[in-house]
Amino acid sequence: MTEVQPPLTGSRHIARFSPDGRIVVTMRDTATDSSTHGDFVGWVGTWDDLIHAKPGQYRLRLLRNHGRPGDTGYAGLEVLPDGSFVSTTYCVMAPTESPLVVSLRFDLDEIDQLATNLDG
Repeated sequence: MTEVQPPLTGSRHIARFSPDGRIVVTMRDTATDSSTHGDFVGWVGTWDDLIHAKPGQYRLRLLRNHGRPGDTGYAGLEVLPDGSFVSTTYCVMAPTESPLVVSLRFDLDEIDQLATNLDG
């Protein structure tokens, strides 16, 4: 048995292949030392990253959860015909609100560009 890399530390993982062959995973972050602890996050990487315990391409916060750390993440994740992803989960969007059902749509090309801009 191989332990997962820290970027995949979480619960309620849902994984799908992107049209370009990468793997997209959504989950609730359960890493106590993480800046996104308790939030709904995503991980992007390859099958090779998973098999060889590599960190993957990147990890991103999809939704900031303002509720209790465990109060998010029962999610669905689908790849749409245009290659974008849609995920539906529940999350506390503001400190004084009750949990809401939230859907978000994201495109890996756009996220790749954002990641490139952050890197340099």
